[in-house]
Amino acid sequence: MGPSLALKLIGECGTDLKAGPSAKHFTSWLCLAPGNKISGGKVLSSRTRRSSSRAAALLRLAATTVGRSDTALGAFYRRCPYVLGRRRR
Repeated sequence: MGPSLALKLIGECGTDLKAGPSAKHFTSWLCLAPGNKISGGKVLSSRTRRSSSRAAALLRLAATTVGRSDTALGAFYRRCPYVLGRRRR
């Protein structure tokens, strides 16, 4: 995460991230947490909501940038689909 991306994220969210009760509430507020529809213990669908939040767009951009980088974190990011199993369509 570069300095310009960090400044934009601070500009969007502010410096006090303790305003929300937990990190789960923060990710839900940014529409980054999946909305699971569960019936009988089985997950029927799991999609994230659409968002016009610039902070969410910045975090998605940061994740894509890390995935393309030549760092250990980038290698981990690229290896995750193979370890977890790719989704079938």
